Amino acid sequence: MATKLFLITLATGFLMLNCKNKPKASDLDYIYASENVISECKLTPNIQLLNEAVLSFENDLINFYDPENKSPNRAYTKFLSTIRNGSIDYSSIVSPHSKTIFEILKQDDKLWNLKNKTNTLNYQNPIIACIIENIKPSEFTITLKALAHTNSLSFRMYDEELRRNTILASQDKYLGLFIALDLYYGKLFDIYLSPVKH
Repeated sequence: MATKLFLITLATGFLMLNCKNKPKASDLDYIYASENVISECKLTPNIQLLNEAVLSFENDLINFYDPENKSPNRAYTKFLSTIRNGSIDYSSIVSPHSKTIFEILKQDDKLWNLKNKTNTLNYQNPIIACIIENIKPSEFTITLKALAHTNSLSFRMYDEELRRNTILASQDKYLGLFIALDLYYGKLFDIYLSPVKH
């Protein structure tokens, strides 16, 4: 009986310690708070976190792919190209700030499909529908909305249209946010990330 009580206490203590180590949105140092680029999609309890997510993502891309010229378009083009040819190394791109954002985002189990060890963006989440709805109208947007409407949204299905319209990503923060969630933060589930120091 004493052993059982000890094991229960130990397990409870471990769970409490584990929960305390998880960063919260309220603990995040919002370094892009003055750049309010995502203002719609009030469905999320923390719109500021989405704003921080897209700007940190774009900063990571620029610092990794085009540190000299700081061209967002060139950075997006190179990022998407490395995804297509399978040579992307997320662990080299992601900054400590983006790792912390990811740790907070991954706690929202409605934002992700966490089934069968394939962690992907939940395209059915109302936040994703709102993000897609706020992307500036273009041929790519028409494709994205049609795929979402028919429940057949995936990178494989929208990749070719995105390739033809990559410049839009650097000009439209909602498209940037969609790409960030689907092709960046969503992929961080699959790689080893060193622990974030708080």
